[in-house]
Amino acid sequence: MLKFNKSIYVLLFAATTILGCSQSDDLAVDSNAPTQENTGVVFRFLTNGPTMMTRSVEDSYDHVQGTVEEYQVNNARVYLYDAPTKLFIKSIALTNIKRIGSDTNGNIIYETDRVSVPQGSYDIFVLANSNKNISKPNEEQFLAAIDSTTYVKGQITDISNGVVMTNRASENANIAISNTPTSDENVISIKLERALARLDIAKSSDSYALTDAASKQYATVTLDRHYVVNLARYYYLYRHTAVLNSMDEPTWSLDENFGNVNDVNGYVIDPYFFKKTIDASNFNNKDKYYEHFFGDYNNPDAITWTNFKPAAATPDYNTSYCLENCTLAPAQKNGYSTGVLFDAKFEPYNNVYHLNTATGALELVTDKTKYPEEIYYYNYNFYDSPEALANALGVTAVTAANMDVYQAKKFEKSDDGYHCYYIYWIRHLDNFMPTSMGVMEFAIVRNNLYRMLITKISGLGDGIPQVDTDKPDEGETYLKVVLNVKPWIVRDLNIVL
Repeated sequence: MLKFNKSIYVLLFAATTILGCSQSDDLAVDSNAPTQENTGVVFRFLTNGPTMMTRSVEDSYDHVQGTVEEYQVNNARVYLYDAPTKLFIKSIALTNIKRIGSDTNGNIIYETDRVSVPQGSYDIFVLANSNKNISKPNEEQFLAAIDSTTYVKGQITDISNGVVMTNRASENANIAISNTPTSDENVISIKLERALARLDIAKSSDSYALTDAASKQYATVTLDRHYVVNLARYYYLYRHTAVLNSMDEPTWSLDENFGNVNDVNGYVIDPYFFKKTIDASNFNNKDKYYEHFFGDYNNPDAITWTNFKPAAATPDYNTSYCLENCTLAPAQKNGYSTGVLFDAKFEPYNNVYHLNTATGALELVTDKTKYPEEIYYYNYNFYDSPEALANALGVTAVTAANMDVYQAKKFEKSDDGYHCYYIYWIRHLDNFMPTSMGVMEFAIVRNNLYRMLITKISGLGDGIPQVDTDKPDEGETYLKVVLNVKPWIVRDLNIVL
């Protein structure tokens, strides 16, 4: 068994396709650096372990057996900056990286061949599974050069080439590399994190019965499809964090802004964080920061939906990957946050009424083939015309205003029946205060797994997808969801050290 000489913890940073190509070949030792004797170094990369987690609504330490693509390290580039002066010393491209096993903490372990490194004290940055190579003379310029990397897509399904990973940069600061009396080899252990989050979505049943306060059924709902909205397409390669009480952007510091999230007013920062103002209605997505931007569509037929898998005793999840999306607490609104839109078919449960114009009475429609192209819902019953609904409401005519007052809804019939829509905003950290927005409460954060299981539907959704962009994410939803936010830990069950 190999021995750890040094232990550095940095998380695996995942992404699939980064725009941008290699800028240069391997870089030589900087001429400004002091001449020092070289020593042999082996870099050891650890992925998936639970010891360094992003704050989340973590409810268990369950492990998921992920795919090889989720944890593999195909290649990596190590950047060495002199810790005292912050000047560039060397970058090393590593390609012959071998998986040597895993440990009991859930870490999958990779090792490199020994490489020659000048002895010294370094701030170490690692970028894995990427063809990007950044040539900058000091740390500040280096970190600035890799900001706002662009993704081709906001929702990623193909990670067959591996995912981009980085270390949590401040965890690898001021690392000494030197010969020791007992060995001519340094083993530098670096923990990596993915730049992506994983999103799993499933349903507990193929259909859900809707009931009134007396437990009498009034409709049956079938969840057919879902669609993720407000997906970020820009990201920071190395994770940014900050303690914030306002929208003022900090001056980025390696020690203060590239490590863990502070428990008090601590945020994860994405490239558009400070553009997401309190007034979400003014955000128009001009430069396409969001894919599937909620304000860009009003026609459900134009949406590319993902079909649900059939419900099973052990839920079978639809899995995809996305970038982090975070805002200041007062800006956690429907216009910015990542959510899931659900398309459901529903069938009235023997409670559709027709207005008999001769008698002025409402009569039950017993022949389902006579259900209308437009149907109106109010107080657990359905009506086949505006006139029938007006009779039920006790008004002379149906208007948008009185439908809103009475919480009545209109639905149109398609080839496969009536459809309604639900939206669920993804929660990262619940403050358990339903009327007060918490720091990082609604967000997507890299290296986390967001697993959504719809267990119950308590009411009928809207007739069309709709959202108030300035509405806070905190609020009631008809969907009852078991949302488990976990560190994205995957077990390699094939090899155990």
